Amino acid sequence: MPEDARGSAVDAIGEPATEMISMKVLTFALSDAAYGETLIGTGLTRQLRSAGMECEFVVSPAGQQSVHHHGFRHTVADPVQGRNIRSVIDGVVREARPDVIVLADYLTYWSTLSRRFDLNPWFLDDYQVPVLPVDLWDWEKTSFQFDVCGLPAERGVSRRILDMPAHLRPVPVGQLDAGDSGRGFPYRILPAEARLGAAERAMVREDLGLSGDDRLVMVPVSSWQQPDPDERGLPDMIHRLAERVPALLAGHLRRLPERTHFLFVGVMPAAFRALPAERVHFVPTCPPERYHALLSASDVVLSLAANSLTAIRATLMDIPAMLLANRFDVPDADAAAAVLRQWPDPEAWVAKWLAETLPIEPFRLWPKGFHSFLEPVLAGNPYLDAVVQREVLDGGGIVDDLTGLLYDPGAQRRLADRRARYLAAVDALPPTAEVFTAAVRRAGLGSTTVSVS
Repeated sequence: MPEDARGSAVDAIGEPATEMISMKVLTFALSDAAYGETLIGTGLTRQLRSAGMECEFVVSPAGQQSVHHHGFRHTVADPVQGRNIRSVIDGVVREARPDVIVLADYLTYWSTLSRRFDLNPWFLDDYQVPVLPVDLWDWEKTSFQFDVCGLPAERGVSRRILDMPAHLRPVPVGQLDAGDSGRGFPYRILPAEARLGAAERAMVREDLGLSGDDRLVMVPVSSWQQPDPDERGLPDMIHRLAERVPALLAGHLRRLPERTHFLFVGVMPAAFRALPAERVHFVPTCPPERYHALLSASDVVLSLAANSLTAIRATLMDIPAMLLANRFDVPDADAAAAVLRQWPDPEAWVAKWLAETLPIEPFRLWPKGFHSFLEPVLAGNPYLDAVVQREVLDGGGIVDDLTGLLYDPGAQRRLADRRARYLAAVDALPPTAEVFTAAVRRAGLGSTTVSVS
């Protein structure tokens, strides 16, 4: 880690304050469409619990299995409760008397309480307890609007986070420093988790039907990336991209060497059935330890989301990862022809796919978009040096890079060297409990009391 980056990380948290490790932490993880937010919440609280802190959750129905797996006390916030959830949370706070409230993702907390429960999310003020938001997006550098594929205007987000004196910054994907305002407190997003040993890894691969010479590409797809076709409120372009992009990617993957296998866990878009059936492995939604074993057994993770938690976990476990995105706005046939000229000898079938899919807009989170919105957190981010990035339309580049990562020791070594430099920087961050304690002190612990009328 460069000296100036290490200094910024240390300056962000100040001196360790171990006298506060017995504090009580209440975490909100309310997403009903993404496992990642719950994993971020448990990733933080597992590190805090190991330092002696007492942690519990308010979670969505979708998140309770993960929280239960890790042994955290929790209360389920179900949208059917509507505004009545306020009295439920009052009861949780009254009983738990937390020293600090954590929002496992600021955006999810705000949008869920305001849109799903029809509540002003900032009733938290009534509790007079410090609130620490997990800032996944480097909010202070954004316009508080995010671009969504198929919408003519960006959607606005509450700026309330700017009134909060401390923001938890999970690394990766968050930057390693405190940000321009000094509010950011960078911490390791997950506890260290070791890859399976060679013998255990071989057993998992054997169970999948792989031989010793085969290679395995894990392609994580979340439920939010495959919305129900009948779901209202989403632009047509999101539905179209959700359906069509897997066919494009499957066409690229078919060109990989015949020893390449493909792994999907929980969700597999129908288009991937076009891949050779004997090399496609689908595992239904499974317990966390099984998912860890499957990830450990993979040779590469390939994701269409810049903030993919599976790609992050892979990187932290020293497994190669590739991120795919689309930077092109392609409204018509003329634009499509110009885009395809970006690469030598584009394949005819890609041109046909693009013609049949038009129009498409840029995305870093397929199929939603968020291309411009993610620019601040990704600009100059050393995490991107630890992974491979490609445009989803660049089939030749995707195939060449994946083939190298799977079969070429030189390509594997070059990425491993870049990944090692980044992991050294992550490992140089102070212990998460120290970062958290310093953030809570900045947020005002010691000058407030729990108050629930």
